[in-house]
Amino acid sequence: MKLILLALLLLAGTLAAGSAAVQAQPASTDEAITSQVYAALSKDPALRHITVHTQNGVVSLGGLVRTLEDIAKAGALARGVSGVAAVRNGLQVANQPSRA
Repeated sequence: MKLILLALLLLAGTLAAGSAAVQAQPASTDEAITSQVYAALSKDPALRHITVHTQNGVVSLGGLVRTLEDIAKAGALARGVSGVAAVRNGLQVANQPSRA
């Protein structure tokens, strides 16, 4: 009975560790994604000041832009970077209050 319990505990631990490894990306990968998103945004003068943070492949964009089109363009550029799992677009148009 103890042997079966030990085997089940080992199996559960292995599965939990494997699941965590799939979800988490190394910090260096997130840093590379952030750098690539900044590089893509810097090609457009209207998007150069946007803040970018990446965690586990999820890119968060922040700041103010001039138009709704700038918001859409920044999101599309971020999604086009290899390794990006999702984009949280928190950009707002300057001089327009949030509807949240």
